[in-house]
Amino acid sequence: METLWITLLGVVQGATEFLPVSSSGHLAVGQLLIAEVQPGTSLASQPLTLEILLHLATFLAVIVFFRREVWAGLLGGGRGTIGLLKGNLGKLAREDDGVNLALAVVVGTIPTAFIGLLMRNPASIVAESATSLGLSFIGCACLLLASRWWPGGHRRLSFRIALLIGLVQGIAVIPGISRSGATIAVGLALGLEREDAARFSFLLSLPAILGAAVLELDFESLGADKNTLAYLFGGLAAFAVGLAALYLLIRLVRNGRFWLFAPYVGAVGIMTLFIL
Repeated sequence: METLWITLLGVVQGATEFLPVSSSGHLAVGQLLIAEVQPGTSLASQPLTLEILLHLATFLAVIVFFRREVWAGLLGGGRGTIGLLKGNLGKLAREDDGVNLALAVVVGTIPTAFIGLLMRNPASIVAESATSLGLSFIGCACLLLASRWWPGGHRRLSFRIALLIGLVQGIAVIPGISRSGATIAVGLALGLEREDAARFSFLLSLPAILGAAVLELDFESLGADKNTLAYLFGGLAAFAVGLAALYLLIRLVRNGRFWLFAPYVGAVGIMTLFIL
C-alpha cells in the first residue's frame, strides 16, 4: 500500500512541479488526505525525505529537457570564470549570452538561498495547516490571473531581473505558492520574452533543488528505510510525468495561455479550505 501511495504522489509531483499549480502544495494536500484515509501511515511522519527525492526526479527532467541550455550555461560559467580572472567579466556578460545566463543564475540563486532558509519554518507550518494551504493557493491563483495582463516583452535577461526573480523563488518555498508560476509571472511582468521567462525559471530551480537535497536529505536513514523501493517507483513516476508536463507548459507559455491555470489553483485553494 505504501508503494501505491508513493507512486501516486510521484505522479502528482511530476504533473505539478512544472505546471504553475504548486507541487509542494499538492504534496502537502495529498499527505493530509492520506493521513485521513489511512491513519498512521508513515508518509505523514516522513514527508521531507519523500518530497526531496521527488524533487530530485523532476530535477533530472529539467536537465533532460533543457540539456542544451544547461550545457551552454556550464560553458558560459567556465568562460566567465576566466573573464573574472582577466578582469573583463562585465564585457563578457554583455557580449556572451552563455556567460550572462550563468551569472544570472548565480545572482538569482543568492536571494533564493537566503530567503529560503528564513522561510523553512513558516513553510513547514503552512504544510501542516489546511487553512494556510488554502489561502496560499488562492494567493497564487490571483498572481496567475494577473499574468494575463503581462504578455512579456523583449528585454534581455539582466542581473536586476535575475535578482528579483530569485527573491520571488525564495518566497515560493511556501506550499501553495507555485515556484514556476510565481517566477514566470514575474519574469513576464519585468518584460522578458515568454520562452525566456519560462527557461530562466526552470534553470534557476536547479541550484535550489540541489541545495535543498544537500541540506535536508539524510542518505544514511534513506538506505535503512523500508520504503526505499517505493521511493524509487515514485521517483520514476515523477520523472516521466514531469517531462510531459514540462512540454505542455512551455507550449502554453509560448501561446500566451499561462494564466489559464488560475481557475484550477483557486478551486484547489477553496476546496482545501472547506474540505480538509
